[in-house]
Amino acid sequence: MRRLSIAVAFILAALFVPAALAQPAADDTGRRIVLVGARWCAPCQLELRTLPALEAASAPDQLELAWVDRPPSLPDVPDRRARILPLSAARALAEAHGGEGRGLPFAILIARSGRVCAIWRGPLRPADVPSFRQRCDNRQSPSATD
Repeated sequence: MRRLSIAVAFILAALFVPAALAQPAADDTGRRIVLVGARWCAPCQLELRTLPALEAASAPDQLELAWVDRPPSLPDVPDRRARILPLSAARALAEAHGGEGRGLPFAILIARSGRVCAIWRGPLRPADVPSFRQRCDNRQSPSATD
């Protein structure tokens, strides 16, 4: 049964991750910061509370929410920049980059080329965004922060 689950995860990743990574960005840099979380995850909910500040800190990069259980409910804000990924794409990204058990939350920084250039383990705070971006700017391979 475990082999079947792993096989299904790889098939889903092959189907949905390339499409999720290839989505065009609506910004100048072409980079995307993807916050991976879940509604049942307390640190993820705390991260959502800082969404306006994260949107400001991540500009001009596109900020995306990839919730693995169901999309987060966000209040309607006229200037909302963050976009919510479809559930299938969110799960595929989590499977491909979170590892087994995928401790939530984590963030993925995707370069204009579609290459994952950094992974941030734990809640991403607005003050963390510059150092997270620096990993992509330096073309370092993805790594954990803690």
